[in-house]
Amino acid sequence: MGQAIQHAAAKVASISIVCVLNHIPESAENTDVVIDFSSDHGARRAVAIATKLNAALLVGTTSLSEKTLLDIENASQKISAIKISNSSLGIAILTRLASVASTILGSKASITIQETHHAHKKDSPSGTAITLADALRKSGATISNTNIQSIRQGEVVGHHRVTFEMENETLSLEHRALSRELFATGALRIADWLRHQPTGMHTAQEWLSDLLLKENKS
Repeated sequence: MGQAIQHAAAKVASISIVCVLNHIPESAENTDVVIDFSSDHGARRAVAIATKLNAALLVGTTSLSEKTLLDIENASQKISAIKISNSSLGIAILTRLASVASTILGSKASITIQETHHAHKKDSPSGTAITLADALRKSGATISNTNIQSIRQGEVVGHHRVTFEMENETLSLEHRALSRELFATGALRIADWLRHQPTGMHTAQEWLSDLLLKENKS
């Protein structure tokens, strides 16, 4: 993912990669955002670097320890920070639509989440599926972990489907990732938005709301 972000950034004139990994040159003092898609240890290192540089922090690493999550939360008292399970705009929209459907349907629907990824993916269910489930619960849905189905096969980049089964109809909302490049592009878009946000923890849904607001004004 790190290399994908570097390649995506190279295509945007307004973005400059100041440093990669742990090598921090003096020019890093002008850093706007620190992005991490590495590991639990790497995320903690990113927190330390972002805090030191007073830069915004975007963490896209999943399956983080409680200690790392607490470190990110504590850092958000000094800098703007965001913890995301998926940097795709499509997933942000899917989450919003599924939440709206859940609010309307309430207990009238039985909800399942199905996620499919490549055979090499270690975590199951995916961080995105867990985020979707959390969003649905906040909208009033009752959904247990047994309602999340995980499939690992081939080289599937990512496929998430939320299904609402009712008495006489079924509603399905789904998103298919066709290339891993979309996650790098999405991360850069969120990072550009995050650097303008105030100190505190932010969410992908806030980012989506701002995008909708801009579209309505144009």
